[in-house]
Amino acid sequence: MNSALVDYLRVLRIRWRFVAWGLLIALGATTILLLLLPSTYRSDATVFVRTPGDISRVVDGGDRYAQARAKTYAALASSPSLSARVIADLGLDLEPDALAGRVTATNPPNTALIEISVSAPSASDAQQRGTVFLSEYMAMVRELESVPGALVPRAELVVVDPPGRASRVIAWGAPLSVVLLGAGLLGMILGATAAVLRSVFEGSARDQREELAITEARTTVSVRGETAGRQEREG
Repeated sequence: MNSALVDYLRVLRIRWRFVAWGLLIALGATTILLLLLPSTYRSDATVFVRTPGDISRVVDGGDRYAQARAKTYAALASSPSLSARVIADLGLDLEPDALAGRVTATNPPNTALIEISVSAPSASDAQQRGTVFLSEYMAMVRELESVPGALVPRAELVVVDPPGRASRVIAWGAPLSVVLLGAGLLGMILGATAAVLRSVFEGSARDQREELAITEARTTVSVRGETAGRQEREG
């Protein structure tokens, strides 16, 4: 086994308390931070991009058009102009950019689906905003896809899953267990680093003390030798 690795493991075995304290401090700090963070709730919904007009009669049934539109409208979901319509409907005291930042929309690959999430400080607000957002979202798409003289738009959004009961978002959207595990690993790494640095500094200080002691011993021997030689010459 590599000698450096052996030395590293020996240091960790001797100074295991550093690793333990790093773990406890990291978990404690993460827990306190999670408790202090404001509550956030999220309501999820899913819509499907349908092509009811002439596009549906092409060879692929309009699948390519729908999938391309799904990517475009997933990006449109975070538009401040769309959020402004929701704010006006609900009379919210929010800036459009602030509400837009609480909306996420993703288009799963090779599908015409759009998965939407709307966040708010309370469960009721999240579901209400999700419902109104979805209504305005569908209206905006219908306006953009409407063709003068046509009875139906080129594409429209169809609700697959309506905004459901909001759930609380914890640990920055990641599972709590994953966040705590990551914090614990980080704490252990920092503790192990502190243990190694402490060992290096103590070893350096010990070497300096030993070197000083050797120098002093040599000086004492030299002085004593000179004194003895002078006494012999005087005698």
